[in-house]
Parts: sequence; structure tokens; C-alpha cells
Amino acid sequence: MMRIKIEANEDVNTVNKLEYKVILSLSGDIQISQILSEYDLNTLLDDISFTLGYKPIMEKFKCSLKDAKDIKNEIEKKSVCKNCDLKMVECYRCCKICESPLEQDLFKALVKNGINVELQMRINKDNTISHYPEEIDSAKILTIPDFYLESDNKKICIYTDGHTYHERTEYQAVRDRSIDRDLQNLGYIVLRYTTSEIKQKLESVVVEIKKTIGMESTSSDNENSSNSVIEKISEGTCIRCGWKIDYNPNRPLCEDCYQIWVQFSNIDYVERFCHKCGKEFMDCISYRKPLCRKCSY
Repeated sequence: MMRIKIEANEDVNTVNKLEYKVILSLSGDIQISQILSEYDLNTLLDDISFTLGYKPIMEKFKCSLKDAKDIKNEIEKKSVCKNCDLKMVECYRCCKICESPLEQDLFKALVKNGINVELQMRINKDNTISHYPEEIDSAKILTIPDFYLESDNKKICIYTDGHTYHERTEYQAVRDRSIDRDLQNLGYIVLRYTTSEIKQKLESVVVEIKKTIGMESTSSDNENSSNSVIEKISEGTCIRCGWKIDYNPNRPLCEDCYQIWVQFSNIDYVERFCHKCGKEFMDCISYRKPLCRKCSY
């Protein structure tokens, strides 16, 4: 195996001029050495980076050689990367900032739908913020949402939860609820999505995010969304207690009732009120089906 060793040339006598000895170890005891200037060494590094495919990535995303290597390895190893519409467009944010495949899936869907998000923004307890990759102060940090965006004076934090409601421990549930309340008190809207929602209902998730930020639904959205989204109803009814809340068939409970539902995860528990018309029913309303039969058509 050929090895390359680079060391400062101790024999150089020129003042303020760096030179390096490049030593190539071949088979056995055979070695080849060459004295190179700093310029020559940088040129060699550029040539190697270009040959290995790193330089175009470094120039595109203004990233380090290590980051370019990581991105290239990701593109070559993952089949979803090879055929991705966003290859060499959003590779840095997707490969280096997104922290899980779940985040990557939602991130790519948001970008393709024209939704510009900030990744890994730091929100402190005193409502000050900082941005990736700034250092995190553990004494001050409140939360780091996976995605953050602003629209029409709305500040929206989006989380991709790697666990389902059933898999969440009591500590995780309490912690998430506490963070959600703190964020809401600071004026943020919080959206959380589970693995199954992103894997199985990604289009519906994007539709809900679009609705939250006030984006007009496209014809494609309308084909994949329910009639309730198409009608753009603003006021709904909590299916459990009957309070008036924002209309959202994907989360048809008021905050208090939702926190109870999260604890027990009674997805098919029989509820009382139609989320759309507000009428009381005793046999056909559930979290999964929050509309009465008439409103479903």
C-alpha cells in the first residue's frame, strides 16, 4: 500500500517562505520525496479534491473538505439521494444539519412545496434566539425545533418525533408538553408530527403546515386533502368538551383535552362533538374521524 507523508522542510533557508517535503512510500523500503511550496501543496490538494469529487461540493455549499466528503458519501450510499430532485441544491442542509432520516423526509417535502424553513434554530428561555451552528448554552436553552419559520406575524416551531404516542415515555410526554406550553406563552405555534404521520401521511402534513402559514392550497393539495381543508373553515369545535377552537381535523381537540388524549393515546376513543358543525353525537366521532357523517361529505 502506498503511503503519503507530508512534513515541514527543515532544510529550507529562505526567510518567511514555507516549504514541505512530500514523501511517497512505495513497496518495500522504496521512497520518493519532493519539496513543494505552500502554493504547490494547495494546488495538489485542489487537484486531489477535484478528482475525488469533493471540490464541486465545497464550492457549491462553501463547506469544509470533511463536510464535502460526508455529503459525497451520503449521496453515493443512499438510493434516495441518487435520484433526489434536490441533489446539489440542498445537500448540505439535508445531510449535515438534519439530524435524522425523518427530518430529511419532511425537509425535502417542505422545500419542494416552496416552504422556506430554518433548521436547528436555538430558542432560549428568555426568548432570545441564536442560529446553527452557534454554540448552545445549556443553562439558557429552552428548545431547538427541527424546523422554524415565520409567516404573517406567526412564529412556528415544527418537530418530528421519532417515537409514536404509544412509545413515548411519561418523561418524554411531560417534557414535550412543558416545552409546548413555554413556547406558546412566548408566542410560538407548535406543530409535532410522529414517524407514522411523516412516513404514511406526508402530503397531509405538508397541507397542514401550508394552512398554518397561510399558503394557498394548490390543485395538487386539494386532491390529497380533505373537503374540510378545501372549504377553509376557520372555527371548529373540540370533539371532547365542545369548546370553540381553530378548525384543524388533524388535531380536533383543545389544548387541555389534547394533553389528556396524548397521555392515554385513545385514538379511537368515542368523542362527543363534530369538529366541523359542533353538533353532539354519541356514536360516530373519534380523533381519527372527527367529523359527523354529514360533514364528511
